[in-house]
Amino acid sequence: MSTSFKKRTLFSGVLIASSLATMAYAETPKPGLTVTPSIGYYNTDGDRQAGNDTSYSIGVGYQTNSPLAVEAVYLHSDASKRGRNNDLDQYRVDGLYSLPEFTTVNLTPYVAAGVGMTDVDGDSNNLLVNAGGGVKYAINSDVDLRADFRLVKDIEDNHLDNVTSVGVQYSFGMPNQQASNN
Repeated sequence: MSTSFKKRTLFSGVLIASSLATMAYAETPKPGLTVTPSIGYYNTDGDRQAGNDTSYSIGVGYQTNSPLAVEAVYLHSDASKRGRNNDLDQYRVDGLYSLPEFTTVNLTPYVAAGVGMTDVDGDSNNLLVNAGGGVKYAINSDVDLRADFRLVKDIEDNHLDNVTSVGVQYSFGMPNQQASNN
């Protein structure tokens, strides 16, 4: 092994260890129910023959008292191509993991992954997996603006789509412990 590779490996290990230590001390999000309506752009795989179009989604989730959250999502897009209107419906269950908040600007990055079903024009219900992430901007303790990017892999037909969206996340839960202690 070269010395350069060893240095990069050591540097990467130190960076990952310090990031994990920072995550352990990060403030956890407020636990409770979340509702996230979103609008975005659904970009289908060129082989799908479904086209690209605006998408609308609604997510209902639960934020635990840790960085982990779970969310059920319904997404709809009218993916038009060559004059044909294709209704694309997606049903997903996603797990989200919030990374440490940048407290100076109220930004919380997160990573996400999940499973679900894609239905195109009622012709097929295919299994999907998705992975991606995004960032939340805290307007106040109950409302976040949320930007999200996901890669969506259709397992059965071997298509790789992506969806970019923005939304507003409303949190309905217990007051933050820090706020109630002050």
